Amino acid sequence: MRRLSQRLAGAALCAWLLSACTTDPSVAGASADIIRSQPIAKIPYRVDYQGWITVDAYVNGAGPYDFIVDSGATITAVFANLSSDQPFRQLDRAPIRIVGLTGARALPAYHLGDISIASLGLDDHVGVILPDWAPPHTPPQGVLGLDFLTRHKTLVSRDDRTIRLYAPDATPDMSFTRWGEAPLEPVYFETDSNPLYRVNVLVRGARIPCIVDLGASGSIFNSAALRRMLGGLFINGTRREGFTTGTRLHDVFDNRERAVSVRIRRLSIGRAYWRNVTIIVHDAAIFEELGVEKKPYCLIGADMFANRSFMLDFENQRLLVGPPPRRS
Repeated sequence: MRRLSQRLAGAALCAWLLSACTTDPSVAGASADIIRSQPIAKIPYRVDYQGWITVDAYVNGAGPYDFIVDSGATITAVFANLSSDQPFRQLDRAPIRIVGLTGARALPAYHLGDISIASLGLDDHVGVILPDWAPPHTPPQGVLGLDFLTRHKTLVSRDDRTIRLYAPDATPDMSFTRWGEAPLEPVYFETDSNPLYRVNVLVRGARIPCIVDLGASGSIFNSAALRRMLGGLFINGTRREGFTTGTRLHDVFDNRERAVSVRIRRLSIGRAYWRNVTIIVHDAAIFEELGVEKKPYCLIGADMFANRSFMLDFENQRLLVGPPPRRS
């Protein structure tokens, strides 16, 4: 036993000496990998404002302010209520086009300054000021878009309600056993020089390309997608089994539209699946803005991830989705 203890102590000393003193690049690289496997930041989140993931943000050192996480927004923006606290400066340049459910708006460009979440942020950021929502709805103070999210490997953990941000090339320090994986493809549309990201969703044997849009309050499929799922049949907005009417859509512009909701027995993204989910069927103007109104297409919204952990791995172009919560 004494000899074994001596050998273990000697091995530990050698390991310490190697990590502290070696100039071997392979050993140094291994040490760096261990460091990179830890999250750069671990940010608490809550679900608020129509079901959106909400985090605390600081703008030019002031805050915290409520920012909703929106993977369907190419840029980070603020709402008008924040301009009463911050002296944002309008810029003499072309407006910035922002796409919502009911169409696009060209909004003036503003110098918003420094926007930070935990120890990370956007310096000297240029964005837009979104109009506040009409009463009785209370808007947040901002939207955290892809210009921030794509800088990191973004893991949203349902278990401890945190967003863990890793270096883009990091290997996260956790197990992904039983997680589903699907390709996450950047898609460039004529309306924006920056990409959105889509996955393929399988419903009733039909493979539908869908934008991952955490800023959508529900998952929205266009009529062409519904016809594909139903084998070419078209179902109008009348009430029948599996269908309801009166569903309301809500976007960051506070636009509200009625639509038809459909109950689906099974929906899957890669090997991750959902049972008995409700989707919204609506030919929203956003599909026309994106030039896909005649193709089967959808937006996968925040509702699909409300009870799931997931990771947006932009570096390796993949979406990972955790298993559903266990029934108690």
